Amino acid sequence: METSVDHRGSDVDHRGSGWERQYGRILVVSDFVVLAWVFAIAHGVWASNLPDDQGLRPYGWGPVAATVVILVLWHAVLTFAGTRDLRVFGGGPEEYKRVLNSTLVVFAVIAFVGYMVKVQVPRTYVVVLLPFGLVLLALSRWSWRQWLLVRRQHGQMIHDAIVVGSIESVEHLAEVIGRNAVFGYRLTGACITSQDPPMQVVGVPVLGGVDDLTTTVIKANTNAVIITSSDAMHPEMVRRLGWDLEGYDIEIIVAPSLANIAGPRVHIRPVAGLPLLHVEQPSYRGAQRWAKDLLDRVGGLLLLLLFSPALVALAFAVKLTSPGGVFFVQERVGRDGKTFGMIKFRSMVEGADAMLAELQPDTSNVVMFKMRDDPRVTRVGRFLRRYSFDELPQLLNVVKGDMSLVGPRPPLVSEVSGYAAEARRRLLVRPGMTGPWQISGRSDLDWEETMRLDLYYVENWSLVGDMLILWKTFRAVVSSAGAY
Repeated sequence: METSVDHRGSDVDHRGSGWERQYGRILVVSDFVVLAWVFAIAHGVWASNLPDDQGLRPYGWGPVAATVVILVLWHAVLTFAGTRDLRVFGGGPEEYKRVLNSTLVVFAVIAFVGYMVKVQVPRTYVVVLLPFGLVLLALSRWSWRQWLLVRRQHGQMIHDAIVVGSIESVEHLAEVIGRNAVFGYRLTGACITSQDPPMQVVGVPVLGGVDDLTTTVIKANTNAVIITSSDAMHPEMVRRLGWDLEGYDIEIIVAPSLANIAGPRVHIRPVAGLPLLHVEQPSYRGAQRWAKDLLDRVGGLLLLLLFSPALVALAFAVKLTSPGGVFFVQERVGRDGKTFGMIKFRSMVEGADAMLAELQPDTSNVVMFKMRDDPRVTRVGRFLRRYSFDELPQLLNVVKGDMSLVGPRPPLVSEVSGYAAEARRRLLVRPGMTGPWQISGRSDLDWEETMRLDLYYVENWSLVGDMLILWKTFRAVVSSAGAY
């Protein structure tokens, strides 16, 4: 490997740095505007509720100064907590977690200081600032994230990266990055560790080997180097690469050979200078499981009450437009392989199951049968399926405990009989009304992709993740993408 002596001050065009600074400035201004708006509302609510006979002056220097101090403190904590860090831009829940933690820290400091100096913060401030501040900050960050995603889908505001590793590891990484454009990486080249590498790997041009890695990376004018697990990449070579790239704005990323494991399960523990990755076992029992059960039962009951007028209207629509029953109860497999009757609005003609043998050869999905323009679907049924209204009666299954609000897709008995050992892990948790498959393409997904998403959920589920899936489900249902 070629070693450079002094790279500091080199005139290198770092294409990613400009948009990073631009996006960071946007978030700085956006956060300040949101907080100023929230404080203005809180101050107005507090002032309007002051008794007239107390002679208090809500718009005097004291309250205004306190408002400014708290606003500046909140904005500063958002900065120091890394809520605008490059590594949390674009995707994943980490950005929202940092915003939440920062906000709780601010209010903890306010409560502590108020107690120490015997200054009582108006209750209206806490009642308005905390929930409204969190909600508006989250909505602001989400809006800018959507804006960033649109730019990235058009090839803008992304990081060019070179991947280093074997042909197999480069293929796997290219596949993962290709289906996760939201994270903003684009592979522009590869350095292969094996002898006699091809000209390209899955469309990524091969720039060379690892002997002259530093020179290759610098000439490529890239933003990042992603090093995959490979015996040919000795730890000393990785350390030397870091030295050689010192002074260049090039990020070094190590991608370990861990697949479908979420961040909260992975912890780094340095031992004698060696960073060891600790991977926690999936959690299927304990307090989180009880919390999920409680959320399902209570949330399912509230949603059932909320949608009860719509359920009645849809039931009449099904009954009046086609002969047959209103509901369709189908045997599905739940947690631990136990079967239950899943309730849906009937969206097909009577006797649809008897027509399955004639239609099944028309689909390439050998495990799950889904086809476009299914002749068995009624006119009202197409409307129900497009917006997933046919699945609303499953709230009864959620309240009963057969299903969860979020979980893997509930499989048919015939599907489970064809499961491999890996696929049976989907049965460790209750199936859900919605899940990763619902927000990632629905019926457009093939069996392998559905399996991968469901297994990822089973291995990495969390309450925060469930909340995000529920929010994304609403967007997916409104867009009706992949529904037929």
